[in-house]
Amino acid sequence: METKDSDLQILKQYQGFLNTELMIDQLPDSKIEKFEFDALEEPKTIQDFPYDQAKVFNFLGKRAEVFFSYYLKRSSRYKEIAHSLQVINDKTTIGEFDFLCLDEHHQELNHVELINKIYLYDDTLHDNPDYCWIGPNRRDRFIDKVEKLKVKQFPLLYHPKAEAVFNPLDIDPWKVTQKVCFKAILFLPEACSTRFFTTNLEAVAGYFYTLEEFLNKNWKHQTFYIPKKIDWFTDETNHTQWKSYTKILNQLEQYMAQHQSVMLFRRNKEGEVAKLFVVWW
Repeated sequence: METKDSDLQILKQYQGFLNTELMIDQLPDSKIEKFEFDALEEPKTIQDFPYDQAKVFNFLGKRAEVFFSYYLKRSSRYKEIAHSLQVINDKTTIGEFDFLCLDEHHQELNHVELINKIYLYDDTLHDNPDYCWIGPNRRDRFIDKVEKLKVKQFPLLYHPKAEAVFNPLDIDPWKVTQKVCFKAILFLPEACSTRFFTTNLEAVAGYFYTLEEFLNKNWKHQTFYIPKKIDWFTDETNHTQWKSYTKILNQLEQYMAQHQSVMLFRRNKEGEVAKLFVVWW
């Protein structure tokens, strides 16, 4: 179902996508490096923005693909060759290539896998802190995503059935350079003093709390805002829908009862805004 987001909200989501940091510079235990973004000039017109295309998708991942495609369109460095190319075997889809694009600076063809994630830190997940990331509702581990990329997504380039995809495009898969574009917003426990080695800490957006920890904070005189999930990557500091502590606590208790973690913005009396998560676990 098409969302009711306004064109302005779609643009804010696109800007949020561009501003989201890359979580890793290289896929762990591989030679696959990050996709390098170039800074874009401010557009003189936004009439060509794919508003309707973005509104079709109500999921962050699919909408991010629309935004990435638009970035490539505006880039002076990259040229999109193909998007969402499916590899099919006996009428069954065995995989998909997110993007094929030409890097005109290096004159090389790139296969880019695009990932857009929200992760929270849990040091019980792994001995290596750089693998201790999990989705807000504990259904999505960073280590599992990395393994899927290494075992399924990137080897697909050399699968025999991929020839049917590349032949019409006159592409030799052995001459394609693979890149990972792993955008993420990360949240830490407030008292975390862990040393990370490969995680880009520029991607850390704030802290997360249990409901009990939230109740113990001295925030009763501050105001709050819960964004829609589709706006989790958006800067929502400048709006007028702030709610009181009592009203937001009411909402939080409902979410916790349903085992749903919640992102929210917190604004103090000075107008300073912080992004945080309250988790049910």
